[in-house]
Amino acid sequence: MGVRAAPRIDPRLRQFIVGSPFFASPAEVTRATGELAWTLGLARPSYQQVRELMGGANRPASVAVGVQTSRGRVVLRHAVRVLDGLYEYPGPFLGDWYLRYKRGG
Repeated sequence: MGVRAAPRIDPRLRQFIVGSPFFASPAEVTRATGELAWTLGLARPSYQQVRELMGGANRPASVAVGVQTSRGRVVLRHAVRVLDGLYEYPGPFLGDWYLRYKRGG
């Protein structure tokens, strides 16, 4: 039979959880809070309790990968074109001329 209610969280642990870094994950904060609870001789709060105290689903998730803007796409597209032109055969930016030359035009 399961436990109907979790034990109350000590105010010191509550303060530690609420003061956690904004972009810290609930799992990281739960582990750190568990270690603090162990040193203080208190019951370890559950992941769900920590998540609720941190703000739950209202807290934005940290972005692992940089978001590319449309300006960034334009700059990268032109940079790729320039680099492709520099490495054309027989010389830089001579690829179209060479194809016309081979066809006789």
